Amino acid sequence: MRTPILLAAAVVYGLSLQANAATFVYISSPGDGLISQYRLDQDTGALRLIEQVNAGDQVNPMAITPDGKVLFAALRVKPFQVLGYRIDPNSGHLTPQSKAPLAESMAYLSTDRKGRYLFGASYGADTLSVQAIDKAYQPSASILSYKTGPHAHSIRTDPSNRFAYAGNLGADRVLQYRLDANTGALTPIGSGYINVQDHTGPRHLAFSPNGKYLYVVGEMSGTVTAFSINASTGALTQIGVSNGIPERLKLAHGEVRDARNNDLKDDPTPRIWAADLRISPDGKLLLMTERTSSSVSAFALDPATGGLSFLANYPVQEQQPRNIAFSPNGRWLLVTGEKSATVGTYAVSNNGALKRVGEAPSGKGALWIEVLQTSVD
Repeated sequence: MRTPILLAAAVVYGLSLQANAATFVYISSPGDGLISQYRLDQDTGALRLIEQVNAGDQVNPMAITPDGKVLFAALRVKPFQVLGYRIDPNSGHLTPQSKAPLAESMAYLSTDRKGRYLFGASYGADTLSVQAIDKAYQPSASILSYKTGPHAHSIRTDPSNRFAYAGNLGADRVLQYRLDANTGALTPIGSGYINVQDHTGPRHLAFSPNGKYLYVVGEMSGTVTAFSINASTGALTQIGVSNGIPERLKLAHGEVRDARNNDLKDDPTPRIWAADLRISPDGKLLLMTERTSSSVSAFALDPATGGLSFLANYPVQEQQPRNIAFSPNGRWLLVTGEKSATVGTYAVSNNGALKRVGEAPSGKGALWIEVLQTSVD
């Protein structure tokens, strides 16, 4: 007869945990050097700006440690450095904690799955880097650097934390490495890379929740390429490609861009310029941003096979959308626009359809998004 009471207690306890959970959002804006902190209501999708921290000129990629205690942010001006901020679990407030040098100007920042190493990808210097993070969350000044083909654009470890993969945009390769857990050293798997179709431009990447599959967005092609991950060796095998650019957008194939021609000002042709991709928490939906058309494309994922198929493309209000992020419950999508004064919140349907439900002020040139769910005391 005690079972109903225990069940009721468990339900109340679960509701209490949900009620005490807080969801914080951090967005960097290199145009004004700010990191903006928001609070997201996961019941309604409402987004509220809490405060803005002046991090420094050209603050860009960020990464939150797996334990949610520290936010790292990279500055893309000399002297290249990474700033560490302690995150208050109750308020989300950022307190400056550390500084460390970076090998180059980093377009991408991440940590391994245990928070022991900080990774960077430098687009301009064709370099990947690894720095140890000590128990005080201080990145080491001793940096392991690895030269890549032209334009390294991302690096992440897989869910098992044994392998690391990088998008190598200018070489049309996805780089593959084994991670040494003791030293942070990266060792090439096989040849060290797998080729994709010419002029794809591998950029950002995302893993399926079960860790079996890797997905990579092509900046110039507007496609998403799916790979299976060999559980023993980490070697990638391409298993599918899906195009996210419908004919109605009337976009020509993209071009490789750099600091001299990032906006292709002398080229009047509207071209594909895909940026970010994110997978829903349940692993069934993948969303990709396309900047020229200010839109988001949706793909259905099969968690069992890794297969993907294009669903539809949806316009967003944020002009030149750079990064996106799902809320932890998967109901909402956050969208930044490099040429937008606001960050938008969109309700996400099961088929990827987006409905804008709110907005909040953003910094200038807002792009990088990190989301953190904490338990409030």
